[in-house]
Amino acid sequence: KLWDVATRQNIATLTGHTGGVRSVSFSPDGNTLATVSVSYDNAVKLWDVATRRNIATLTEYGVRSVSFSPDGNTLASGSADGTVLLWDVVTRRNIATLTGHTDFVSSVSFSLDGSTLASGSADGTVLLWDMSPYITPTTLTSDFNADGRVNFADFLLFTAQFGSRQGDAGFDARFDLDGDGAIGFADFLIFANSFGT
Repeated sequence: KLWDVATRQNIATLTGHTGGVRSVSFSPDGNTLATVSVSYDNAVKLWDVATRRNIATLTEYGVRSVSFSPDGNTLASGSADGTVLLWDVVTRRNIATLTGHTDFVSSVSFSLDGSTLASGSADGTVLLWDMSPYITPTTLTSDFNADGRVNFADFLLFTAQFGSRQGDAGFDARFDLDGDGAIGFADFLIFANSFGT
């Protein structure tokens, strides 16, 4: 189900899985939704959010979790057999199978720059995977005035945008460092990590 957050109303119901839906993930641009069903239909489905139509089905045994990379080009999915699969979103092809867990993978999540993937398993471990062979990391820049330094001048530019959201007059997406559509404290933490460089 898709919900309008402001009105708390259900705006669409997507049907097509034959088992209960276990995990969902929006692409960073919000145009595509990935959904995962319990092992009955062994499927990751990709949906066009605007049209509410199923645009692709990726077959995977016992898939339990799914996550888009920050650039939206790669999809990670965790399986009942302990593997993590990486999918090319455009071609819908499996580009890598990561092995190391000894039980089902219940959760997958990319770092903000896409350089690392974390996978959590029922075997009691969280594994961190180097994504450099598969993904070009996203460059997060806090040098808003492009002078080659991250300093107080950039902070002043950032604070002028703090608290604004996508759709607000004057919203400037370059200050939305985590890409969530709002310029807030999470973005400040990213900025602060670069301060002084």
